[in-house]
Amino acid sequence: MTWTNEQIDVWMKPSKRTLMDANGDALVLEQTALFWEQFDELVDAGHFTVAQLIGFGNDTMEEFTLPFNLAIQDAVGHLYADRFA
Repeated sequence: MTWTNEQIDVWMKPSKRTLMDANGDALVLEQTALFWEQFDELVDAGHFTVAQLIGFGNDTMEEFTLPFNLAIQDAVGHLYADRFA
């Protein structure tokens, strides 16, 4: 597949969202539009809840000693590829 520079620029634009984890605690997370696109598709398709994705991010953070923002990127990217790629 080939993407235009314009599409890549759109995907790389960061934005923040406030998410709720399984305990009802709010988490403010800044990620790229591409991340949010994949995150939303996983949730909207009914594969995972927001809280589950946060949990996978926490698990990845602990396993690989990554900061949470990178750990959830890794988790969502792998889960997305497993379901949709």
